[in-house]
Amino acid sequence: MTGLDIPQTAPPLSHVLSELVASLPETHLTAWIRVLRTIATPDERTEARLATAHPGAGIGPRASLLVTSWMATNAQLPGSAVALALEAASHRYEQDLASHHIEIVVSGPVSDSVPIRLTASVAVKVIRAATSRLLITSYAAFGIREIVSEIWAAAERGVSVDLILETARSSGGKLGGDSDGRTAFHDLRFHPDVHLWQWANDQRHGPGGRRGSMHAKVIAADRAIAFLGSANLTDNAYTDNLEIGAIIHDLTAVANLVDHFTTLMRSEDGPLTRLSWSPRP
Repeated sequence: MTGLDIPQTAPPLSHVLSELVASLPETHLTAWIRVLRTIATPDERTEARLATAHPGAGIGPRASLLVTSWMATNAQLPGSAVALALEAASHRYEQDLASHHIEIVVSGPVSDSVPIRLTASVAVKVIRAATSRLLITSYAAFGIREIVSEIWAAAERGVSVDLILETARSSGGKLGGDSDGRTAFHDLRFHPDVHLWQWANDQRHGPGGRRGSMHAKVIAADRAIAFLGSANLTDNAYTDNLEIGAIIHDLTAVANLVDHFTTLMRSEDGPLTRLSWSPRP
């Protein structure tokens, strides 16, 4: 290999691969595996090829880490072998997750010693898991093009999608500006299986007389898996903010959660009512 200095200090390749499968979305892993299979040994173009295979926040540093570790561990190791190792680690990770009831999810800073799933990766995974029903709630929603695309794909395969959002009007100005989550999901407005809901204005006063906010953040697939956390459906919350969440696999707990929102939506005088796609209801 010419033109490259092989680093002497770098984390072992096995550790890096474990970290990658625990933090990268499945779409990125698939793209990287595809690229790695075409590489004989790492060269000066490898990092760029990985970083551009499926662009996203924080991808560049991870591509650099993989190449650095690869070179330090064995610069002559073929890319097909690295691809196979990454694919095997990913399958094992998914098997381990299936045996757990709760997993921790983060945005922002991560711990090098504890492999934890990233928010964006988990959101995509839960949406893709839906086969009949998808429940999504959020206070704020901006950007998130990948999430919008995944919701569209879910609706296209026959999943009924319920989006419960806060509105600029109902928030009393707390969201800022005149736009709200409907803007982020505007491309979904004509799909018959995507339904918008809001917390009715006349149902928001608590016992103390104070006005409440629609602050829940949930993504639930069917009645089997749910993602709860502090992160709104925004690009900042998914990549930049310090956020924390949990994935729940417990069937009883998830069913109770989904049934709670279903009751609020379906009751004749319930607090959750249908929301128009118009930005000014």
